[in-house]
Amino acid sequence: MQRAKRRVRDGDNARRLFTCNHDGCGKSFSRSEHLHRHQKNHTDGDATCSRCRAHFKRQDLLERHMSRHKQKDEEAGGEGIGTLNTRKRMWKDHDGRIVQKKPIEQQSLGSTSLGTSFVSQVEGPISPPVSSHNSDLPSDNDPTHSAFTNDHSILPDYSLSAGQFDSQGASGYWIPPEAAQPRNIASPYLDINYDEVFQPDTASSFNMPYTTQINYDWLFSLDNSFSSSTASQDPYVPATSLAPYPCGMQQPTPMDLTRAHLSREARQYDSSTTESPLTSIASLSYMRSRGSTQNTTSPSVSEGAALSLSPPVKKISPEIPGNVIEAEFERPLAMLQPSIRLPFIDDFTYTQILETIKAARPLAPNGVPLDVNHPLLSYHSLQSYCDLYFTRFNTAYPLIHQATFEPTRKEPLLLLSMILLGATYSEKEAHQLAVCIHDVIRPAIFSHASFNPKPDLWMLQTILLVECFGKSRAGQKQHDMSHLFHGMLINLIRRSDCQSVRPLRPHGDGGKGDLMDDCSWRQWVEAEEKKRLALLCFMWDTQHAVLFCQSLCMSAFELRIPLPCNQALWEAPTAREWSRLSLSTSPEPMYLLALKSYITRDARRVPNLNSLSRIIVFHGLMSIFWDMRRRDQTSLGVISSGGRWQSRLGAAYQAWKVDFDNFCVRLSDLTFAEMNKGAVPETAKVELDVWRTAYVAVYHAAHVLLHSEFLDIQIFAGARHILGRSVQRTDFIRSEKVVKRWAGSSSSHAVQSPGSAEESADAAKAAWHAAQLLQNASQTLVDFDSMGLFHVPWCLYLATLTIWTFHHTGTKGLGTMPDDDSELVWDAQAEMRTIVDSMVEVGIEGLPEIQGLKRTGGLVWVMAEVLSKVRWGIVHAGVTVLKGLIPWRLIGQFDDVSV
Repeated sequence: MQRAKRRVRDGDNARRLFTCNHDGCGKSFSRSEHLHRHQKNHTDGDATCSRCRAHFKRQDLLERHMSRHKQKDEEAGGEGIGTLNTRKRMWKDHDGRIVQKKPIEQQSLGSTSLGTSFVSQVEGPISPPVSSHNSDLPSDNDPTHSAFTNDHSILPDYSLSAGQFDSQGASGYWIPPEAAQPRNIASPYLDINYDEVFQPDTASSFNMPYTTQINYDWLFSLDNSFSSSTASQDPYVPATSLAPYPCGMQQPTPMDLTRAHLSREARQYDSSTTESPLTSIASLSYMRSRGSTQNTTSPSVSEGAALSLSPPVKKISPEIPGNVIEAEFERPLAMLQPSIRLPFIDDFTYTQILETIKAARPLAPNGVPLDVNHPLLSYHSLQSYCDLYFTRFNTAYPLIHQATFEPTRKEPLLLLSMILLGATYSEKEAHQLAVCIHDVIRPAIFSHASFNPKPDLWMLQTILLVECFGKSRAGQKQHDMSHLFHGMLINLIRRSDCQSVRPLRPHGDGGKGDLMDDCSWRQWVEAEEKKRLALLCFMWDTQHAVLFCQSLCMSAFELRIPLPCNQALWEAPTAREWSRLSLSTSPEPMYLLALKSYITRDARRVPNLNSLSRIIVFHGLMSIFWDMRRRDQTSLGVISSGGRWQSRLGAAYQAWKVDFDNFCVRLSDLTFAEMNKGAVPETAKVELDVWRTAYVAVYHAAHVLLHSEFLDIQIFAGARHILGRSVQRTDFIRSEKVVKRWAGSSSSHAVQSPGSAEESADAAKAAWHAAQLLQNASQTLVDFDSMGLFHVPWCLYLATLTIWTFHHTGTKGLGTMPDDDSELVWDAQAEMRTIVDSMVEVGIEGLPEIQGLKRTGGLVWVMAEVLSKVRWGIVHAGVTVLKGLIPWRLIGQFDDVSV
């Protein structure tokens, strides 16, 4: 190679530079070795990754690439099992040619060695699509550009052979042949190339919590580069990206929803819509529906059109080993095997816990220093609180893996945080004592040596449990303190691998299970606990943001993890049992792909979702709604009412509800079958009904919030403090105007502008869902007891205020009632049933006709009495608001002398 010429730069401190002589280059360097390294960029090079076939022109770039492989392996928990989603555009095929697409490696199943790595790659563009700065115009340099056709579909037809495998290194994990077939209903939900979709540039990569248009273009399928049909096609599965899954995976079939029967709720409300691909996410906020672009059905549909909630026939394929049925027996609020021994606290561990309490120096409820010899801190008391944690809290919110939990090996701070939560399910005195200890536990956490920018899993679990206690099991002070430290927890989770971890499970080989040892089981448990920590933190963050009208701290797009495993696998008592169950358990789908299937109205939704996964997915829909509303409120320019995205989110809610009802019916049948066999107690059916009602309450509350401004409703109803801030006179005046405009009468003789009519329809929808919520709760929950599910009391309060506001602001008013009708509330329960049942019966379209004609005193008083018994300080603030809505003199609690 001819030596480059030197040239001199003008200036006092001139240096001799080495200039590249390659045609069209002209770059210059101060040292010859830098020029020599640069000149390799003008050659093909010989640096190729042996794992993924990525090709580089320089050896130093390959070494950096291999270090990234090593880093991903460490994060995944083993050599050769990490996932590296590279944006590399140069690869070397097996003939030694440099190509622009990743080569496919194929090998027959019979000659495959489990110790060999294979690459499974689809020749074609990725899905979700790569979004450039202008998503409408793909770059000419993009190798996927050739796949774009005139009909804007970027996913061409393709087929995968049964011999294509996923590269998982020396671990021997491979993707079953069923998962590689494009017709399999489960395969589109196993993975997603996050780097291409959500990190197109450095700014997006390092600001992950902030959602961008690229995120929503993918989620709503709004990118012009593909049509609405692409949502149901199989996405690209990148190499070394899938966690190991069992090979005996059944090919499920879509649920056959007949239209023979229709529940009252489905008859009254059906917000399904038909969407066509749009240009960008901005069109959801600023474009109104016209023509055939959007068709929103009437809330009151005909009796002939119906959705059956009957369970489908469970199909099992006889030729595929390890079949997975469409529904598996679960107990969402209890353990599958209650006889399993609970974790035992020995004397040494008990002493450590007491020392931790003593060092924190808490005050007793009477204000004196707490004595660790207090009867409520005895050994038997702490053991009972620990038992309550696992039987009450951990069943509803499965965060800690009970089978591998050994108190002697755990940190006292983690044990104490669990014991304090368990104490809240005990008697009132124990609950009060737990609050006193909770108030001083944070300094002990922050001063611990393990509290650092990248804390261990136990530290994250401790902080989350302490926050959960403060937000949902204590008073206003504790709630506010937990809210202050919430952002810290989110940032610590982001610094960990909890949002990207992939738990590894054993696979099968020719029908013979590869049973894994105890160490592998515990590694899987740790990864599953990390995943659940991120998912439960996201769920609680969404609940508090949406239900309490606060700001979101986590984004659904951060969760680059699969959904939780099923209950049987989670509660497996031994490594052998876990390995056996893994062979017959289908892989967990990726969270974001399951979420997208509801928003895009994909006919092939994720099959076999377990109970916890369904709840997590719905909270994802709520998170998207809340973020979209905030975008409307903070957008520059004209702020619209967001009709398009509201309709689409409402349709997504309804689609989730239909699937959830079908799931509950199937689970109910399985529960009755287990009860008949004597495998579970009769209380299992009650637990299932309570769990279903509790999360149907979240569904209705989400609809109420979709069609109302609950902050304004609270202020209008008399709340004196919102989000820790006092309500001023100007706040009330503004909220009063908003609420009265929202609840404006829609009577036939009233003259209304289009805007007010639309807001009145929103009010009717919100009020109807509020009535549905209260009707379901009153019919299922005994004394409105939700068995410790935190969100239910606030949902009841939300629904009660919404109904009161709807009728109190009605223009017809109470003056139209008969003259002989007393204003006193003689039977509060009966009056509550009357107003709730009548609102549900008339439906959304009929609600404006009875607005302002129904008495709300009985409803308000009953709910105030119910909620006053809840051990949650923030709900007591709501009780104060409710009791201020009805004078004491109107409650007819007089002695009856006739008795």
